[in-house]
Amino acid sequence: MIRRITLLCLCATYLLSAVACSKRASTPQLLVQIPPGFSGNFVLDMGVRGASPLQKKGEDFVVTVPRSGKVETSTFLQQPNVAFKNGSDGRIWGYSQSMFTTGDGISIGGKIEFFVGTQKEFEAEQNKKNKSWGTPTLESVVS
Repeated sequence: MIRRITLLCLCATYLLSAVACSKRASTPQLLVQIPPGFSGNFVLDMGVRGASPLQKKGEDFVVTVPRSGKVETSTFLQQPNVAFKNGSDGRIWGYSQSMFTTGDGISIGGKIEFFVGTQKEFEAEQNKKNKSWGTPTLESVVS
């Protein structure tokens, strides 16, 4: 009888621990709203001095993609969980998050980037980026 009670208590403790560990992490949530008709690159620069903070809806931060495709904010989210509300016809391609730190490892800013459009449009944009870096020619090296 004592063994059964002990086993039951251990199972209950395990279940309570599992439930407590599975609760939503304290990582901030960011909702990116993509309006209908938007196509192109989007860049969110975070931690920019003098810029407006991101809007909040409940516990979540919200950013709406403008026509320019660029947003600067004073808000700095370290590795946020990002969700998309995509009202456009395109898909999201090339998503990346970057963090900027000082020499001693203190986080000071970040960037979120992605492209909205068709796969063909995304690949064309990638080709433009690769060509903008330029491939050195013999003439440019000799000059």
